Amino acid sequence: MTNISINFTTDREEFLNDFMELLRAYYPYVVIERDGDKVSLSIDQLGSNTYQCIIKDYQNPLYCSKNTINLEQNADYVRQKSDIKRHAKIALYQYLQAKTGVSLPYGSLTGIRPTKLFHDLTARGIDAEKYFTDILSVSPAKADLISSICHNQRGVYCTDTDMADLFINIPICVSRCVYCSFLSAELSKISKSVEPYCDLLHRDVADAVDMLSKAGKKIRSIYVGGGTPTSLTAEQLQRVLSPLDKVEFREFTVEAGRPDTIDRTKLQVFKDFGVGRISVNPQTFNQKTLDEIGRKHTVDDIYKIYEIAKNMGFDVNMDLIAMLPNEDFEDFRRSVDSAVALDPDNITVHTLAIKRGSALKLDGYDNKTDADLAENMVNYSIETLIGHGYMPYYMYKQKYMSGNLENIGYCKAGKECIYNIDIMEETHDVVACGAGGISKAVYLDQKRLERLANPKGLDVYLERGEDNMLKRREFFEEKFNS
Repeated sequence: MTNISINFTTDREEFLNDFMELLRAYYPYVVIERDGDKVSLSIDQLGSNTYQCIIKDYQNPLYCSKNTINLEQNADYVRQKSDIKRHAKIALYQYLQAKTGVSLPYGSLTGIRPTKLFHDLTARGIDAEKYFTDILSVSPAKADLISSICHNQRGVYCTDTDMADLFINIPICVSRCVYCSFLSAELSKISKSVEPYCDLLHRDVADAVDMLSKAGKKIRSIYVGGGTPTSLTAEQLQRVLSPLDKVEFREFTVEAGRPDTIDRTKLQVFKDFGVGRISVNPQTFNQKTLDEIGRKHTVDDIYKIYEIAKNMGFDVNMDLIAMLPNEDFEDFRRSVDSAVALDPDNITVHTLAIKRGSALKLDGYDNKTDADLAENMVNYSIETLIGHGYMPYYMYKQKYMSGNLENIGYCKAGKECIYNIDIMEETHDVVACGAGGISKAVYLDQKRLERLANPKGLDVYLERGEDNMLKRREFFEEKFNS
């Protein structure tokens, strides 16, 4: 069909980003342009708990509409605002669906964490799956998938107030993948900063452990991410992790990632600190694609490192990406089948998202023109993985994803990653160390979450030194002393 050009305005600027997310999800059917058809969305209050959402299409009155929003009685301000926004998005989706004749797999639902909303609705005594399909217009298949994920989190999903997660960020890679938008530095370009970074990160981790200990907080999970943490040498990794030598935890994960950065010596360092989970991420099992996306390893490297890691007793996760450049359905099918044949403990299937800062974005690559192919790839992974005994246990969505789809983590029974569930459902405080790390203080009783971001660049992080740690202590003071 022909693209529809829209010039969108709203009288509720605080919701504009959310409305724009939904409009962008309709690309390429809807394009946002200044000289497009003028469309406005306004929200009027009719009573104490009643609002009216008005959509005007100035070129075609046929699509103008008014929807009444009735809020839950005695709902607090945060919930009222959230419900108003959600119902306004429902009205906008209904308009876009009628105008284009296109239904999206997630309906009016945008945002990163659909499972978090599902949990919240369930806690409020609402039939969440029915709400997703009947109110949010989520497809029955996706609503059932979300329901299954929430069900599979049982036994791990909880809201312990005396526990926190510890995140350690090492935003360094040996090379940059073309789809990457993370603020990760290439090792060859920042070699002089690596040693000072390891020294400061060592002190950062030690300070975080000390803060949690003095507050009487237990560590639920430790997650070392990046970048590619294994870009560091074994000695550097030993130095960074040494403050954790006698720390108790339920789970310890290292996002090793790229096979060309992993060796037996580094894995032994992890083993000595009690790391139980690592990743060996193929992204694809097609060598041509690996070369094209900037991965400096071979398919054979994947198999070699995977065998070493499994023989050393690690639980292993493998990441795959649907809709990589120039891959067709058969390419993706081959990657899924190859990963399943290895029988890792976890497999995470990502749908390609093109973000600002990535080489693909700068080159003008468009990953959203073939929604059917993206859906076929993702559906194949769902059917194949579940058919081989993997259960979906966490999910998140991103902006600019192919087909407006999702990323899904699958695991064998009992192999759920605690940190992945905690970070998606936002049930526990997160104490973050390192450049780009984001600490989170979760106030469950107040239904709010506060964030504190460390400086993103290695240079700024190094400049500020111990000031980062002081700010973090001040940030958690209210939470830990309450």
